[in-house]
Amino acid sequence: MSGQAISYLAEILSEQKKQTAILERMAEQQSLLIQAMAEDEPEDSDAQPLTYMDGTPCR
Repeated sequence: MSGQAISYLAEILSEQKKQTAILERMAEQQSLLIQAMAEDEPEDSDAQPLTYMDGTPCR
């Protein structure tokens, strides 16, 4: 392989490593966003209540 081809391949590899790092950061941020949204989501209004309005547990 010629020196120029090796140089191009090294440049491509470097750019792919940068792209991979960006994609990993995006995936991590999306995961954090999903977790935050899940924590803020109100309880299911159709679900059976666990306690009565006075706080006593439902049977």
